[in-house]
Amino acid sequence: MGLKEETFTNNLKGFIFEYELLNMMKQHKDFNNVKHENATLDAGIDIIADYHGETLLIECKANSTFSSSRLEHVLNKLSLHKSSKGKMVLAFPGELSSKQKKKLSNYTWLNVWDIHKLADIFYEQIRNIQSEELREFFNSINLSNKSIEDELLMQLNSCVKGIKHWGIYQKTCATIFEHLFCPSLGKPIIELSDHVKANRRDIIMANYCDEGYWKYLRGRYRADYIIIDSKNYSSKVDKNCVLQMANYLKDYGPGMFGIIALRTEPKESAIHTQREVWMAHNKLIIFVNDIDLEQMLMLKKNGNNPEEVIKQKIEDFRLGL
Repeated sequence: MGLKEETFTNNLKGFIFEYELLNMMKQHKDFNNVKHENATLDAGIDIIADYHGETLLIECKANSTFSSSRLEHVLNKLSLHKSSKGKMVLAFPGELSSKQKKKLSNYTWLNVWDIHKLADIFYEQIRNIQSEELREFFNSINLSNKSIEDELLMQLNSCVKGIKHWGIYQKTCATIFEHLFCPSLGKPIIELSDHVKANRRDIIMANYCDEGYWKYLRGRYRADYIIIDSKNYSSKVDKNCVLQMANYLKDYGPGMFGIIALRTEPKESAIHTQREVWMAHNKLIIFVNDIDLEQMLMLKKNGNNPEEVIKQKIEDFRLGL
């Protein structure tokens, strides 16, 4: 999919979600004076409505998930309207991670309508949604007992940070990636060394996918194999971790794409080295932390594509250069 086609598809999904939410609000007895942004003077606000005696200023996003930088961008945009006469609402058909929810709980001027909140408010109106894809998504969300994704998230959260527990974290990461991406990718191969025993890759997943985003990654970034290096550090990883991953990546070997799984954000030196390795050697390395893994598990749980997090990570990196 080309950039123009992808942008058009994202814009179309955004328009559909906004249109369906607008119609559900008009059908709901508790909403009054529902107006689309074209009928308002509030640039950047998609929908304005009265709800339970309070005016809501609603920003609609079609995202099923948000990277940290994208969420920060949305919050900065919404903060421009927080002094307006009304309560800000961020509405989107997905979920935030637990850490993101905790962060947003401090934003007293903002309400978040995620997929579960939307399903709770509009449980009667969902049946009238015209978009079959969106209607099926609402109907398929898992609101019942604990799922396998919940169990995997518990394993991740219970894994103690620190080199002492690296083995548990490595195994947990392998199990999570296998659940998220197999059978599109091959089952994880653990601690496979190269021929000269100089480099031992934590996790390798073969990418023979003949369709979808993994096919695109293989064609564009030589992601013939997905190399995952798990770093259970209690502190931030530095540039040495990136250089180590870069040594694993070879055009004539496993490919040129790698993922560093880590517990916190990387040091600035690691980010700088990540850019240098890409610009000088075409080796693409992305960082995936606990928040990202949680988001991917929630996407999988709710019937969405967990690859969306990988996609956003790459887009944020490339567009930030």
